Amino acid sequence: MPTTVVNRRAVLLLCGTTAGFLLLDIHKVSIAVPAIERALRPGPAGIQLIQAAYVVCFAITLVPAGRIGDAGGRLALAYAGTYLYLAAGVLCAVAPTAGFVITGRALLGVAAGLLMPQVMGIVQQLFPAAERGRAFGVYGMCVSLATALGPSLGGLLVTTPLLGWRGVFVMNVPVGIALLVAVRTLLPAVGRDQGGRRTPDIDVVGLALGSLALVALLTPFILTTGRPSDVGARWLALIPAVVLAALFATRSRRRVAAGRSGVIDPALLRIPSFRNGVLVSLTWFAAGPGVALALTVYLQEARGVTPFLAGLVVLPSSATSVLGAWLGGRYVTRLGRLLTGTGMLLVLAGTLGTVALAHSDLSTAAVLAVIPALQLVQGLGGGLVVSPNHSMTLVDVPPAQGSAAGAIGQLGQRVSNSTGVATASMAYYSTIYGAGSTLADAPARLHRDALDRATAVSCLFLCAAIVVVAVDLRRQNRARHGVNATVATPPNSRSSFPRR
Repeated sequence: MPTTVVNRRAVLLLCGTTAGFLLLDIHKVSIAVPAIERALRPGPAGIQLIQAAYVVCFAITLVPAGRIGDAGGRLALAYAGTYLYLAAGVLCAVAPTAGFVITGRALLGVAAGLLMPQVMGIVQQLFPAAERGRAFGVYGMCVSLATALGPSLGGLLVTTPLLGWRGVFVMNVPVGIALLVAVRTLLPAVGRDQGGRRTPDIDVVGLALGSLALVALLTPFILTTGRPSDVGARWLALIPAVVLAALFATRSRRRVAAGRSGVIDPALLRIPSFRNGVLVSLTWFAAGPGVALALTVYLQEARGVTPFLAGLVVLPSSATSVLGAWLGGRYVTRLGRLLTGTGMLLVLAGTLGTVALAHSDLSTAAVLAVIPALQLVQGLGGGLVVSPNHSMTLVDVPPAQGSAAGAIGQLGQRVSNSTGVATASMAYYSTIYGAGSTLADAPARLHRDALDRATAVSCLFLCAAIVVVAVDLRRQNRARHGVNATVATPPNSRSSFPRR
């Protein structure tokens, strides 16, 4: 429970901003992909690893960090994650080879995995259920602002001759210093509020099974380059992925039945609001990275746009994404899944409009003038999705399980992110490299085909997310009507989260 010494609003802003920068690292490297290819020659698999290493390590670290955070270690992990974030950012910025960049990205992912469950758990700790809708609205605004402004700043730094591709990682350094100062200033009181430390029960074997399953799932996508040298047997990696995933689920279920903690707690997944929120995340968060990757590479290589301009055209989405997050936090208790469904349809419309624009005969100047208008639509839609889904996912979760629940939700998002990045990247890069070209010398027509394929993959995930939202909306309506038929509901009640 919060005490008078905790500045809840300042801590909420810190948590939202931190989460925003951690999520930004999933997308922002896309702006530097062409420059990295020219400088380091990592090839399609190397580029995929630079993108995937962060998300995979992010996912692997989340659950144990959540368990340790719930056991009283939030403050210690917040410090450790912030120091590691700063050190890994420096390593990426000075990396002499692609291998060092991949290593630095992996360490950044570990830092993100340490930090993200703590910021989610802190919000759960400081704000009771009745206040979380608006709290996550502010949180979502911070996330949206950080993730929207990042590509423009990263593109500007990449365009700087002195920095080049390193600029996208240089920005981690001042961000890390600022976060460290804020963490040391604001979070000690939160740590005291959490109470004493306990020994966390972490399923190391289960974590290893889940991690190996994720690596096996992504392996064939990362190794698909479109070149004749691709090994057809790579797809056999999906068999152990399925087996490992089944063993992972079975072990988690048995451990919880025996009174111990599993990597995923089935009891949390039996909470309808939590379970459906995770399902929404699993589909929604696979769509965004692929669209961002395809668009930024296409603009630079097919249209000759500088990294700065490629990042700048998405800047208008920052204003509307913040607006969407604010509206989502304000109206989530009244409209619920209608908000997320509306947001997803807006994003789909903006995405399809962008592809149609790429196929038009408009000049590059005209394309750059129209894309920001589409970004306004997509930004609003994204803000309406993320903030309400946070609220609806965690609304019924007990505060004592806040970090663990946040870790599971974030695990679903990172698995989704990594799958989306791997599949969309495969679609884009295999189109280019499979034709015997590279990103630098491929003709504009080939880049447009690659954009089409990567966007199609992302849109499939987005359509799946819309289906999940429609099913959950129907469930909510049925539950609400069933309750109203047997229980008198106050006429001014605004609750739209059916509880079971």
